[in-house]
Parts: sequence; C-alpha cells; structure tokens
Amino acid sequence: MSHAAFPAVESATHNAEGEHGHHRARFPYVALEGLNGAGKSTLRNSLEESFWALGMNVYTIGQHSWQSPGAARVILDIKERRHTHPPERIQLAYLDDRRAQGDNILSRVLHEVPVIGDRSLVSDIVYLEALDGIPAEDTFALYRRHAVILPDLIVHVDVSAATALANLGKRERRRKPHENPEQMRSLAATYESVLWAQRLPGLPPVLRYQPEVAADGTSYTNPAASIGDRILASLGLAS
Repeated sequence: MSHAAFPAVESATHNAEGEHGHHRARFPYVALEGLNGAGKSTLRNSLEESFWALGMNVYTIGQHSWQSPGAARVILDIKERRHTHPPERIQLAYLDDRRAQGDNILSRVLHEVPVIGDRSLVSDIVYLEALDGIPAEDTFALYRRHAVILPDLIVHVDVSAATALANLGKRERRRKPHENPEQMRSLAATYESVLWAQRLPGLPPVLRYQPEVAADGTSYTNPAASIGDRILASLGLAS
C-alpha cells in the first residue's frame, strides 16, 4: 500500500499466503493494537462511526473472552502479577481464552457484522514476550496450530512510552503493574519488532497510525487524518 496515499499511516503486508484461519465469505475483522494509553479506544469510536456512515452495524470486542474460568484465573494472575505460572501453563490459558472467543463470538458474529477488536491475539503475543519472556514466535505458532481466527487488518496505534504514560496520567484509575517507563518502553519495542520486523510469517497486514502529540505530551486524533476512512479503504470498503 502506498505511503503517499495514506499520510500518517504506514503499511506492511506479511506473507500470509492467503491463510488467515477463517473462511473469506464473511465481514471484516480489524484489530486495534498498541500500548495502554495509545488512543485505541478513541480510534475505535471513530471507526465505529465510519462503519455506521456506510450503513453497517459493527460489533466490538476486547482482548479476552473470559469464558473459561480456569484460563481467566491464570490470565488475571499474570496481568495483576498475583502468582507465577510455568510458561506452558500461561500459553495454554491464553490459547483456551482465545479459542473460546473465536468459537463463541467471532465465528458467529463475523457472518453478521464487521468486528472491531480493541486488542487481539497480537496483544497476547507482545505482552507475553515483553513481560514474561515467552517468545512471540512460540505463541503465534501455537495459535496457528490451533487455527485461531486472525484479524483481516491490524492497526498499530503507535505512540512512545512517554506519550502513553502522559495519556494514562489523565485517567482516574489505578496504574497497572506494567504501566511504568521501563516496561512500557519494552512493550513499545516489542510491538515494533513483532509487527514491523517480519518476524511472524502469516501475520495479517498491518497499518501504522501515529496520533498527533500536544504540547503537554499527550496525544490526540487529528480529524484531518481521516484514519477511519483509510482503514475502510484498506479493507476494500468505500466511505
């Protein structure tokens, strides 16, 4: 995809070989990825409006299904740093949750409406490598072996760790254990490596979106960027 045609949006197409783990006769599934505080929820709201402007309803999902109690306990242990688990147990818990989301939600909904994922399996891959030392290649290979549904498009909402932390500073909530400069920088570097260094053959196409940064260090979505329209265009949909 031409960078000139999509200002502020960079594209990368991985060697997916036409195997995205789903049947093509369905609506598109786009996943929004990036650091906590990057602006994914703001972009999700804008993208929802872009789909509505086409007369299309849209379904939004989060990273996890939370439909497997055993998997949910392990995932919460890891996210909140409550207890440690062997890498194999962690991977299997994430796989169990990911398959539940695919079997119980995505496989049905994608035949009815487009889906926007506010995070996806990419977050599993990135966070498990950056925070738990589990190689991205291993997690992705596990998901591929079990035919986990992949997005049609990944949108990387790319901001620096400092900008993400500045955005989080405006939110009235308790910081998560990893929301500190060192680990946020590690996550940012892992997103860059996983999404842009061609490490994972079979990963869906990726767009990079870099929001504007204000004088106070926080970021914002510039309406002139028309990012929603650009995402729809990359999916072959006209606005």
